[in-house]
Amino acid sequence: MKKHILLLVAAMPCMVSADPADYVNFVRQIQQDSGVEWDMGVGPNGTKISPTGVSAQGSFFELWAIHSLTVSEFLLDEQYVTAYTPNATISIISQDPYEAIPRTRADQPFQVQIAVRGLIDRSDPNYATAPAAAKWVDYTHSTFEYPESAFSFEDVENPVGTVATEGYMEETASTTITFSTTNLIGADLTQMKGEEIFTITAQADYGVSATILDSEKVQIWPIATGTVSGVNPTRYYEQVPPVSVNLVNLYPDSTTYLRIYPGEPKALPSRTKTVNSSFVIIEDSIPQDRDLTVHNMDDYFTEEGLHTIELLHRTPFGTDLLDSVQVTVDRTIEVNGGVIDQE
Repeated sequence: MKKHILLLVAAMPCMVSADPADYVNFVRQIQQDSGVEWDMGVGPNGTKISPTGVSAQGSFFELWAIHSLTVSEFLLDEQYVTAYTPNATISIISQDPYEAIPRTRADQPFQVQIAVRGLIDRSDPNYATAPAAAKWVDYTHSTFEYPESAFSFEDVENPVGTVATEGYMEETASTTITFSTTNLIGADLTQMKGEEIFTITAQADYGVSATILDSEKVQIWPIATGTVSGVNPTRYYEQVPPVSVNLVNLYPDSTTYLRIYPGEPKALPSRTKTVNSSFVIIEDSIPQDRDLTVHNMDDYFTEEGLHTIELLHRTPFGTDLLDSVQVTVDRTIEVNGGVIDQE
């Protein structure tokens, strides 16, 4: 496999004060598969196209200058050039449209889309003799759990992760990997928070270290929890008291509120009333906790009998029921007494 290369020629700083006319400059190309060398003269600056292609295993280019009077030789620069140019792009897709950093919730699916270009495939006549770095790239998927009270690694110098998957990807291809939930591991998966990082790395080749072609992460946030307190389902209320709401790990893009409807809990209730003073709207980059007391609850109970109060949490993934309580309203006035007959 061959390709031509456009060479950029420039003098090194040590030669700036010298007269360029006193030097003979040339570029030496050394083919890595055969060891064959070519020399071509170049000027003190400018560009020039390589007279021969880069071999399947790559070529070294050396820029030399020879002083015409002393015949002293100077190696000014060298560059290894491959006959292949692997590159990769990673995109992470979730149901959350947040653009700054891909993010999702611990129980929600997400996709990792990987596109690899520039590798040679098995149909290439040079495939058998080509170096491994021309045939595949390395794939690594690692998970990192945030510290207990933190929502990032800002104060962690060297976070330690767990390798979930590693392998390699061959040839030019586009791949989509779908995960149904997070890959973080813990005692309670619903409360896990951290990052999953996906990396594509080119293999080391001819003294060139392994190069990260692309790396992307997705943040994982826990599932919100909430409770409603302040009412007793076994009591009968003539006037419904205020209720307390405790909210933990509200999703960064969410709306949480109370609704009331007559009767027992239902999957699709009718005649619902939303408690306007109960709304908690979060537009942030990390989960949030909130505590509030909702007053004037009695205004929403215009009928007697059993009612259900639900605590709902709406996110990009849908609406979840965090908690529910039952309230029975009885405003019947009872009078106990006797009858006095007076003549």
